[in-house]
Amino acid sequence: MSDAYRPLQGKVALITGGSRGLGAATARHLARWGTRVVITYRRQAEAAQQVVDSCSELTPGARAIQLDLVEEESVRDAFRALDEDRLDFLIANAAATALKPLLGLKLHQIDKTFAISVRHFILMAQLAFPLLDTTGGRIVAVSGADTVGYIPSHGLLAAAKASMETLVRYLAAELGPTGVTAVGVLPGYIDTDSIQMMTGPLYDILKQAEIETHPLREAATPEQAAEAVALMCLPEARWLNGQIVHNDGGGLYAMQGRFFQAAAEAKGATAGDDSPIIGL
Repeated sequence: MSDAYRPLQGKVALITGGSRGLGAATARHLARWGTRVVITYRRQAEAAQQVVDSCSELTPGARAIQLDLVEEESVRDAFRALDEDRLDFLIANAAATALKPLLGLKLHQIDKTFAISVRHFILMAQLAFPLLDTTGGRIVAVSGADTVGYIPSHGLLAAAKASMETLVRYLAAELGPTGVTAVGVLPGYIDTDSIQMMTGPLYDILKQAEIETHPLREAATPEQAAEAVALMCLPEARWLNGQIVHNDGGGLYAMQGRFFQAAAEAKGATAGDDSPIIGL
């Protein structure tokens, strides 16, 4: 699409967790489409300012607000700082958790994870609703692959994100009559700093396996994953109200076959072997 393609000209979006990764990429994509973006960050003020600067070059007026999604008053302060009388999109992207097996979790870690993805997601919806445009206002919630498949040490985050998905469906039913809609986006693998931190010394191996076995033979970048989030803000996405849209390039559906393929190749199998699994 050319730079002249600006279907969201004049719109305003609030994006949580916008200083890096998918949130930052989403902010830049929406700004490219004419949206004035407000991003939130918790500690990385410098990174947030860099995102703001890049977005302002595309659409003037971008800014950053500090927000700690664990603290109720911080959420309320962030909406007071918006200084807006209209909001078109609330994009709930930020998440945090303790990556531990369920039996190793502390109660405060459970409380923190659910505060971000459930308790204060509802609060943000409540605070955003009076500002959302009733002719196209939208709440977009970013979920995760751990809600549809097992990822080690992700049980707590998966539970919180699965709850968020349910809340999206309920918001869609409750707010739909007012003209405000709600939709979820469920990305697959995204090649981010978080993935590198989570996988540690296995990062290079796992990324290469993703590239070699994914149906599109790529490891999605934040910019690619952000495309679907931005698409959910278009007027044409209105009838996706209540849906959790999978933005994984077919990778999650293909996961079992990809596992067999990668395991076979790790054992030295080749495309010439007599097996329907190899060489897909």
